[in-house]
Amino acid sequence: MRVSISERVSMCEPNTPEPSSLQKLCTFVLINLSLFVSYALYTLPGAFLPIYNMDRGIGAASTGIILACVPLCYIIVCPIAGKLLDKYSAKTMLLISTGMLAVVTFLSAALGNVTSNTCFICLIVLLRLIQGANGGVIDVIAFAITAKIYPNNIALTTSIIETSLNLAVAFSPFLGGVFYEVGGFYLSFVVTACAVSVVLIGTFFGVTNVDTKRDEDGGNLFSVLKEVTVWFPAWHSAACMILFNFYIPILSPYVQETFNAGPTFAGFALLINTAGICITAPVLGHLMDKLNPYVFMAASAFLLPVSYWFIGPAPFLAGVLTASKTQLLVALGVIGVLVPLGCYPGLLIMFDIYTVKFGKMPQAVKNYITSIYCASFPLGGCIGSAMSGIIAERLSFGLSTTYISFAFLLQTVLVIWWCIVVWRVKRQAKRGKLSFSESSPLIDNSEERNYSN
Repeated sequence: MRVSISERVSMCEPNTPEPSSLQKLCTFVLINLSLFVSYALYTLPGAFLPIYNMDRGIGAASTGIILACVPLCYIIVCPIAGKLLDKYSAKTMLLISTGMLAVVTFLSAALGNVTSNTCFICLIVLLRLIQGANGGVIDVIAFAITAKIYPNNIALTTSIIETSLNLAVAFSPFLGGVFYEVGGFYLSFVVTACAVSVVLIGTFFGVTNVDTKRDEDGGNLFSVLKEVTVWFPAWHSAACMILFNFYIPILSPYVQETFNAGPTFAGFALLINTAGICITAPVLGHLMDKLNPYVFMAASAFLLPVSYWFIGPAPFLAGVLTASKTQLLVALGVIGVLVPLGCYPGLLIMFDIYTVKFGKMPQAVKNYITSIYCASFPLGGCIGSAMSGIIAERLSFGLSTTYISFAFLLQTVLVIWWCIVVWRVKRQAKRGKLSFSESSPLIDNSEERNYSN
């Protein structure tokens, strides 16, 4: 009897008291709400802060720093959060981080009364750094708790979580713009702070206390970092996010120059892009749990760079495809479907490979793997946005997207190499040459095996 990878990973879970189905559901819903408000705060100022700063006489460079400090904080904090989960209660950390978000948001609303631009910039950067630190903690806790309570559906729950994040990223700038037009800078943050406070209360009463502390099996971060095959899927997630974020900063000028369309159409195009993720991600996550997640990841390495040729479109497609609004919307929608192929199976694959190589996965190692996976998303976002600005200064939109797609082909080669290495490792495990014998999802094997801790 064949065993899915999600089921195999769950068999290596330590025996802990099982929360009820209702407790699991409440916890999962509230975790998604916590992540939603966290990412909403991250992207909310994007709609009105450039205009507000312009009215105050603050330059675009300062606005960029204010907006960019949050994802940078995510990258730094995520590994630290994985270490903290070894020692402290996940629910306690979630309450503290959500509470800090509420406080920071209320304080941000008061910054409109600061008259000095220098003080305003320093204070809002400080508050955004605190926000990013707590958002990174929430990110890691959400994935760690979810993997613990739903070990048989890791890819599915990951896709649902990422759908919540993308919904926040897609709609919060719009909501921020509405709040700003109705009540200005103050109302934009006060309404959001109230929403965070409601989630905080729900978290206090509704989230079950899941044990993510270090167990007797030990484990450390180095044991994960030294295994390239284990953390490589996180890097592939980052590479996919580079492509996903590359065109965002340069899309609006492109549609204005090419189609004489304003920011509304650019925003609609990005909404279509995000909708592709939100609609298909849960279905893809379910399939990844039931089928072979390695195949989905490998497919993304080939399909994503090819899909990028149709955004511009690429110069070598000029005789076949002409730039149009419909062509752009379809291309962005397809990319929205393909990005989850590379990102969402990553956590499940990382768990699986470590389990294969070492026979068990201590809770500490699981926390570290989760933190590395969470850090991959903001890392890719930062690199993609920075690269687009640099490349677009010298090249047209079509050439920029074409060149970055060819650069991604290097990642395709690395994925092929990684698949070969993993295939060999799993074949060795199948033959009993590793300390823990494991069947491979890349090898046809119907032999029933017993798994133990």
